[in-house]
Amino acid sequence: MNKKMKIAIVNVFFPPYSIGGATRVVADNVESLLNNHRNEFEVVVFSSHPDHEEDYVLDSYAHRGCRVYSLTTKLIHNLEWNAENDAVEKAFKQFLEFETPDLIHFHCVQRLTASMLKAAQKLGTPYIVTVHDAWWISDYQFLVDKQGQVYANGHEDSLSIPKPPSGISEVESLQRRMKLKTLLHGAKKILAVSDSFTDLYKRNGFANCETSKNGLSSGMKWQPKSTKSKENLVLGHLGGMSNHKGYDLLNTCISSLNLDSVELIIADHSKGPDYVRKSMWGSSMVTFIGRQAQDSMVEIYKSIDVLVAASIWPESFGLVSREALACGCWVVASDIGGIGEDIDEGVNGHKVKAGSMDDLKRVIQMMANNPSKYKELSKSKALRSSDEQVEELVKHHYQV
Repeated sequence: MNKKMKIAIVNVFFPPYSIGGATRVVADNVESLLNNHRNEFEVVVFSSHPDHEEDYVLDSYAHRGCRVYSLTTKLIHNLEWNAENDAVEKAFKQFLEFETPDLIHFHCVQRLTASMLKAAQKLGTPYIVTVHDAWWISDYQFLVDKQGQVYANGHEDSLSIPKPPSGISEVESLQRRMKLKTLLHGAKKILAVSDSFTDLYKRNGFANCETSKNGLSSGMKWQPKSTKSKENLVLGHLGGMSNHKGYDLLNTCISSLNLDSVELIIADHSKGPDYVRKSMWGSSMVTFIGRQAQDSMVEIYKSIDVLVAASIWPESFGLVSREALACGCWVVASDIGGIGEDIDEGVNGHKVKAGSMDDLKRVIQMMANNPSKYKELSKSKALRSSDEQVEELVKHHYQV
């Protein structure tokens, strides 16, 4: 009997601490490996714990028959900017020595830092990296600085450094980028989750980057929206209320248009699942809801006609836009990054110029003038599933 290949999956968070789209993707990948490849692979997971009561405590728990190691981190200045952490490197080295994986698949490593890659190199353990954002190539993980400046192409000129975050010198910024570049180049494979981010990383010095697109959760039953009983056109903004997600842009846009025939559902990820608050943006009714569990999201998508995902940063993928399409919603997405790659203009959605108030106003007014069209189901090509993504990983990327 052949020995199973042991893969260590590493991500900043892991269920039950599911924070962000990348964590959901990682959880789906693990689920698919356990369901469909249990006889070929043994899977272990390393992540951080959001609790900061004690620094650098390594604990473990079981998740659907899989061992998960969870490390508390220390609250320090610029926690998610820091590239190195000796305490994390020590803990991860202990994990590697105990589990002895054949391959490590790194995903998001902020908080935990790239010191884990140093530990892997010292022990000679091969690793691949999936990049879910710009953390590896920029001081600004989402390519937007505090002043709202967007670096849509990253920083192609390695000697041209944008103004670093507060408290970070230009020398520290350059040193960070050089260290991360070296560690990322040490990967057997570098994967990006969309064609646009593959291109971004290639332009920023990683010519061997390949695309491995995220897939929709295979365990979810995506159902068509059902909004025809509502006269108003219902828009949804479900990616969170951060500026880089286009929340402020949408707020100003709707408030200025004064459309009483349009209402909105806004997800506030800082609130719990039972949270509900009503408000008005101009003449439009707005319902704020809290962060929802993944298995509740289908009901949210079924209640909206159009998802607005007008991010001002180049999203690496945009899971929420694909989930909305899977439920027959129309999608309005920015024209940069990967968030709109599955939009067929006028068939299942519209692209708008990133950060353009005028363009977003134009599209929303157009939809408000023809609500019956957007009450109908949008038509999308078959969307990739998480099982399909994992099949690709197994066939092409886990054979290191």
